[in-house]
Amino acid sequence: MARHFISRKESKNLAQLCERINIDAGSWDRVEIDEHRDEKLYFVNSKPYVYIKGDTIIPTLFLLNDMKPENFSITVDDGAVPHVMNGASVFAQGIVSMDMNILKDSMVFIRDLKNRYIAVGI
Repeated sequence: MARHFISRKESKNLAQLCERINIDAGSWDRVEIDEHRDEKLYFVNSKPYVYIKGDTIIPTLFLLNDMKPENFSITVDDGAVPHVMNGASVFAQGIVSMDMNILKDSMVFIRDLKNRYIAVGI
């Protein structure tokens, strides 16, 4: 299916889905969607913001760097950044600070010391 703008109803549904990962999508205007089978990619201001496959919703780094969420965030030191950006796990030694409300198997948003989001993890 071709990329197209979503309706207000679809926009409300997207906002509810985003609430599950503590992202406020209520103020997004003119959201576009590109669908393929069970995958959906939502665009805001022509930037890919949210990827959904089945029941899994994943924010993109564009969204995280634009919105700067504090909840579920982990800050890593500069030594860990290149490794995390290449897919490595985050180890305790590399963590500078973190949201203390993170639970086991929660989605986390990983950022560097300059407050740039570099990865999404579980």
